[in-house]
Amino acid sequence: MLSKKSALAVTAVVTTLLIVFAVSGFATATSYNSGTAIPTARFVTNVFPPTPIYVQNPDYLLKYASQNDTLTFGIIATAYDNFTLGASSNINRFAWVGGYISPTPKGVITGFTLTFYADAGNQPGTPLMKYIGAGNFGETLIVGKDQFYAYSWTLGVPFAASAGTEYWASIVPDLDLPSQWGWGTSSSADHFAWQCVFGSCGAVPTDFAFALSSTTPEPGTLVLMGSGLLGLAGVIRRKLF
Repeated sequence: MLSKKSALAVTAVVTTLLIVFAVSGFATATSYNSGTAIPTARFVTNVFPPTPIYVQNPDYLLKYASQNDTLTFGIIATAYDNFTLGASSNINRFAWVGGYISPTPKGVITGFTLTFYADAGNQPGTPLMKYIGAGNFGETLIVGKDQFYAYSWTLGVPFAASAGTEYWASIVPDLDLPSQWGWGTSSSADHFAWQCVFGSCGAVPTDFAFALSSTTPEPGTLVLMGSGLLGLAGVIRRKLF
């Protein structure tokens, strides 16, 4: 049973978080593949890296709570957003915008967890790939915006996304209270996302700011690679015979 002090702390957190309560029914699953996280250098001039394969630009209006309090409460909240690609791609970079929820102070983020999910009837379903990494992933203040920061993550193991398939993504920092962090909103997609706060889950009428990148070779590059392999095969054959 929670002490009176802990109960008051929970009440304070719930009051100050951006909370959207709705019907329960979040699809629970445990199977996923772990990837290796590699922090990258931060872009400063542009909010997102050049030539993303998918982008939802920030509108700098709101932040929806998404946070793991490693000291006391654990996962306080998780924000999710959906996306669909026009072409199959190996996603190897995830960039996003988020920030600290006023009036809480800026804290020290010690890590992030990025998860991709299958769709389960317009909500996040089975986790498909999970990445856990240490550090703040190049946290950089976006000049002229109130406590909005840019982040970027280069994935050691790409996430293979199929064309025309709806996926979901969540990004959760390891950040201890009293600091509170939220995923920044966007207005450039379907205005439909998902959020769980203290186990209560539901749809939220917004998009979240993120971009996906891929290093899929251009068709010309693939042809050159194939020619090179054929040439190498010829050299090996001559040496063997």
